[in-house]
Amino acid sequence: MPPELKSDRRTAVSVRREGDHARTFATTATEPGTDDASGLVLGSVVVDNVIGIDGFTSSWGLEYQPIRLPVTEPSGLEVTTGRSTQGAIPWLRLTTPEGVVIITIHWSGNWRLDTRPDGRGAVTVTAELPARGQEVAGGEALPDVSIAWGPEQRSASAALARHLAANAPSGPPALTEWNHWWPYEDAEITEDVFLANASIAAELGLEVAVLDAGWFGRSDAGSDWYAERGDWDHVNTERFPHGLAWLANQTRRRGIDFGIWIEAEAVGEQATIAARRPELMATADDQSLGYVCLGSPQGREHVLSSVLELIETTTARWIKWDFNLDPGSGCTRSDHGHGPDDGLAQHYLGLYQTLDWIRAAHPETILEACSSGGLRIDPGLAAHVDAFFLSDPDWTEHHLTCLWGAAQLLPARQLLHWPQSEWRGEHRFQKVDYSGTLITRAQFDTKIRAGLLHRLGLSIRLTELRPDLRERLAEHIAGYREHIRPLVETGVIIPLTDQPLREEKGHRQPAFQLTTGDDHLIAGFRLPPTGDWDPIIPYGLAGERTYDVRLLDGSTVNDLGQRTGEQLATEGLSAGDPAETSALWLLSPVQPV
Repeated sequence: MPPELKSDRRTAVSVRREGDHARTFATTATEPGTDDASGLVLGSVVVDNVIGIDGFTSSWGLEYQPIRLPVTEPSGLEVTTGRSTQGAIPWLRLTTPEGVVIITIHWSGNWRLDTRPDGRGAVTVTAELPARGQEVAGGEALPDVSIAWGPEQRSASAALARHLAANAPSGPPALTEWNHWWPYEDAEITEDVFLANASIAAELGLEVAVLDAGWFGRSDAGSDWYAERGDWDHVNTERFPHGLAWLANQTRRRGIDFGIWIEAEAVGEQATIAARRPELMATADDQSLGYVCLGSPQGREHVLSSVLELIETTTARWIKWDFNLDPGSGCTRSDHGHGPDDGLAQHYLGLYQTLDWIRAAHPETILEACSSGGLRIDPGLAAHVDAFFLSDPDWTEHHLTCLWGAAQLLPARQLLHWPQSEWRGEHRFQKVDYSGTLITRAQFDTKIRAGLLHRLGLSIRLTELRPDLRERLAEHIAGYREHIRPLVETGVIIPLTDQPLREEKGHRQPAFQLTTGDDHLIAGFRLPPTGDWDPIIPYGLAGERTYDVRLLDGSTVNDLGQRTGEQLATEGLSAGDPAETSALWLLSPVQPV
């Protein structure tokens, strides 16, 4: 029998949507308040014969860190920071001899997944909302809970990702981007720098140039983006003397669309908006929480008008929506239209509504969610945005660690993470120079290929890119647009190996399969320290079907012949050159004559 989410004494549960080996359950409060000081139970599921319970912790630069919970004593995962993945990922996997069950909560605020063994092999998993800031009224809709299952981890995680894909916005195409942030930050970005890179991005075949933080606030070349967040009606004309409309038009004249970053909810310490519009601010104990409360009508109207003005001024094709703070339990003001105990819940319901209003007004604008990298990623927000940025750091090992985790939850088109960026600031694992002679073509290929399994973006100094690497990058982008992006649009990513981990831990030859229908991209990587290539075994192929096997090398496709699904499952795929540290294969079924 498929796992069932059971209602609690103060909640009602029903099946919202039935999928293939996955279900989403709607939950509703039948009475006001919460069960007790700890929170409100959304529902619970009992899984028999549990032999393993796994999840992920999460913090800045350490997203998707695996954690194993005990199966013989009570445990669980929770977030109390006010951001859904600042602390842990709302995802739990239970393994039994018969298969795997995965549970997730559709919520961007605080949550808890409790595990309670019965001493006889069964474990009850309870999904809860912690009480503070998230009180509910009787009859109020609560966050959904989704459950997926399968004979083993890969099938269950793929079932969940496919199921949640149906809940994601159809949105505009998965356009490719260049973003200015890591090589320039706010300190070095100017009109000339941005446009020079946008010109090369267009030549390379990228489709959007995104202006990140640094465009707003006081007209001072030394102003700090973090301190001035919120003054979106002030353009830093010291850096951008011609203004944003001119910059966007000049970008498009170079053959590439314009996008822009905003942290629409946040208010920095030096921003003037707090003094100009004090009624907007979220507060607790008469202290500012540093953000606009979207639980208030005036807060929603302000954020909506700020973003719409930005889109309409620049005709932005891409909005990168950041959120770099922990709201905790949220606003407690009595004049915002919410109560003193439900400010966080009402903020997130207001955020969802505001994002939907923006999409309705500008359906062709991509909405990317970012939160100190990847600290607010969940199925609740996924229903309102096109993509999530997985993490601020992006060196290849870390990227593949995050990808392995994120692929267990969301489809490929909702994932975005850059191949290793050139950082202006200090980070011991981010040291790379694409202008110099030290990096080899094979090293460059591996870094770029790691970012080709989902939405593609880059944050490097294109104006200083070594000429041969610029040519090679153009080949990778062309290959992505022609051969990989069609799979990204409708596919899911299935990890084929155990998870690679940071600092030379975990599996050192990770492999992934991007799958839509019976068309597949297989990606293999060798991370140091590693030995020779092991065969990579594709997943879920029809044994009797014959597949064309092709090696994707940049934009060149090399035919490797035909093999049956049974042969591929037995023999696997191996890199032709043992010195390579990455390879991409395309598998497609041979059509009958």
